[in-house]
Amino acid sequence: MLFTDIEGSTRLWEQEPERMRAALACHDAITRAAVEAHRGVVVKTTGDGVHAAFEDPLNAIGATLQLQQAVA
Repeated sequence: MLFTDIEGSTRLWEQEPERMRAALACHDAITRAAVEAHRGVVVKTTGDGVHAAFEDPLNAIGATLQLQQAVA
């Protein structure tokens, strides 16, 4: 399993909703690409988070590393 969450998103939505819309779209696209590249499936999106599942835990780790590098 892989779960993501944008830290401090409630405050960011209140302060900069337009920027958060764009950031959330970017987060979701980057996350989906990393999950699919490592043979996972997005189970659910929840506001500012994604829940993904993998058959092989090494694929989950690979997706996590790809996601972290993309965000950095």
